[in-house]
Amino acid sequence: MEKIIKNKTRKSDQGIPEGFTEVTGFAAFATRNGPYFEKIVDDTTVIRAFRSDERHLNGVHYVHGGMLMSFMDSALARTVFYRTGKRCVTIKMNSEFLSPVREGDWIEAHCELVRDTRSIAFVRGILKVGRRKVFMADALFHYIKREHD
Repeated sequence: MEKIIKNKTRKSDQGIPEGFTEVTGFAAFATRNGPYFEKIVDDTTVIRAFRSDERHLNGVHYVHGGMLMSFMDSALARTVFYRTGKRCVTIKMNSEFLSPVREGDWIEAHCELVRDTRSIAFVRGILKVGRRKVFMADALFHYIKREHD
């Protein structure tokens, strides 16, 4: 379960756009790679974002593709939960790298739930740095009931 906390002034948080709040939770992987931030736009839209830093870079000093894929995976799952209230796990994710991302970039995930059935959610999303599209993905998620819910 994730929770949203108000922005705190930390060196790593400088330049967080207005309206974004930090997301904290129990997912150790995301905690180590974050912080992640969210902005609730309306009843159907939530934007997830992060500021890239040196931890996210590959050997040629761009954000590692695996980081972009992991971040998108979490943003797509968050979109499913925000729209349906259901927890889910990734079945399949197709991705395309469109443009390199640099250290210090603010990366936003803009995702949408395309369709959902009783057991499967179909989602797609785009990662953007400003107006520039840097990554896109579409995915299938399977709804689950966690044992401790």
